Amino acid sequence: MELLRGRLLRITVLMLVVNFTFNWGYWGLQTWLPTLLQDKGLSMSASLGFVALSALFMIPGYVSASLLTGRFGRKKVFLPYVALAAISGIFFAYSSSMTELYVANFALAFFSLGAWGVWNTWNGEFFPTALRGTGYSWATAAQLVATSLAPSVVGLLLAQATGFSTTILFITAFLVVALLFAAPLPETEGRDLE
Repeated sequence: MELLRGRLLRITVLMLVVNFTFNWGYWGLQTWLPTLLQDKGLSMSASLGFVALSALFMIPGYVSASLLTGRFGRKKVFLPYVALAAISGIFFAYSSSMTELYVANFALAFFSLGAWGVWNTWNGEFFPTALRGTGYSWATAAQLVATSLAPSVVGLLLAQATGFSTTILFITAFLVVALLFAAPLPETEGRDLE
């Protein structure tokens, strides 16, 4: 209950929303990406190859975010990376050629996973030491709820034949919400933890 009192209430609510929406955006897309790519004309094997190749772009995303975080801070890296992931998601939704599809998704993979690396560190630093484990557990619970719901809801959208662009935009909207709720969170880079 201490997480819901005083100054920690605001941080707890913001942190839970970011964990939920950011995780939703990731798993909502990744679970159904091969199926979504088939709507764009790729075969199942080509879709799986596309996903595997996209995963390679996650690695430099992690590395670049790590290097930049040490120089600029967690917040100043996380927010632009999430914004660029959302912009990449919009371009991905409206891709009209295979080249655009690949470039947009590679950018989405790069920025979203780079942001994840920063978030996993930053997320653990919001609470005083006595409450850090509990706070991080709540964060994990919010992620698990999103991980459980997102694939089912996106699957329902696909069953309703919402189409590629609409489904991708719906998923990307969760990244935008994560960005908006992360903006007021405090920077922790270089600060002594309580």
